[in-house]
Amino acid sequence: MKKRFAVPLTALAASLLALTNAKAADLNVEISGIAEAKGEVMVALFNKSEGWLRKGVIASTATPAQVGTVKVSFPSLAEGEYAVSVIHDLNSNKRLDSNPIGMPIEPYGFSNDAAGNFGPPTYDQAKFKFGPDSKSIKIKLG
Repeated sequence: MKKRFAVPLTALAASLLALTNAKAADLNVEISGIAEAKGEVMVALFNKSEGWLRKGVIASTATPAQVGTVKVSFPSLAEGEYAVSVIHDLNSNKRLDSNPIGMPIEPYGFSNDAAGNFGPPTYDQAKFKFGPDSKSIKIKLG
């Protein structure tokens, strides 16, 4: 009797695994507008507005800066809504430096090339749908 259920359960498990893997894909991010081959480009991924640009990072990566464009990837993401923030950390101190009145002095950017008024954009301005038809985004640093 045990053998009769083993094959269907194995087939069911394989089907569920294939479904799960089919919905996961790599998000490729192309960052342009890099003026100096100095420091590193830091990229953070978010999936909700709570903690946006603070402690809500679900994944992050960094790559050495090079003039022009760099590319990074976030592997095996599920379909859903995401937002990305990018900092060109010129002095490699792992943060966005600002002047005495709080204005950033290092290049930065967001998904959708979102821009805020008197501050960073909201999560809603930067969010995008990620799925089978959208595996790449482009961000221009400003």
